Formats: sequence, structure tokens, C-alpha cells
Amino acid sequence: MKIKLSKSQWELIGNKTGWIKKAKWGKEVDITNPGKWEGYSLEELRSKRDAAKSRQEKRKEDGKAVDPKDTSLLRELNFAIRAKTNWGSAK
Repeated sequence: MKIKLSKSQWELIGNKTGWIKKAKWGKEVDITNPGKWEGYSLEELRSKRDAAKSRQEKRKEDGKAVDPKDTSLLRELNFAIRAKTNWGSAK
């Protein structure tokens, strides 16, 4: 049996039960550069991600704070990898 709900009905149920407030994806996000990673292959994205990850690990080993730009880049790259793999894992 399938039940069809509109978005407003779905949000009403979520607000009443409280699970929308707990969900990570329940907030609006400003997208500043749509399609930024569109022309890259999975291998290129993964190599860029691995390079940024190794830079962070090296800074941690040296006792320095991680670069916030690398953290932001890692999030972007992981998102792009998941998007290219039909929202699977970013491995």
C-alpha cells in the first residue's frame, strides 16, 4: 500500500513528531558555485580529496591547526563524489 503526501503534509507530520528539527538536512543551504566540480572525473575528485586530507593530517602531526579552507574543500569534494556516485558513499 502506498500513501501520497504533499510536501506541506510531510513537513507538518515531521514538525509534530519532532524529527525535522533533529535532521541534519532540514535547513536551507546557499549554493555559491553550482557545477563547480562538474567537469572532473571521479578519479580526479578523489585525488584532490586525498591531497587535501593528507595536508590536514600533516598539519595535525606538526601540531598545527588544520586549515579551514581545506576543511571546506573536503566537504565540497565529498559532496561532489557522492553526487557522481548516485548519492552513495564518498569512498
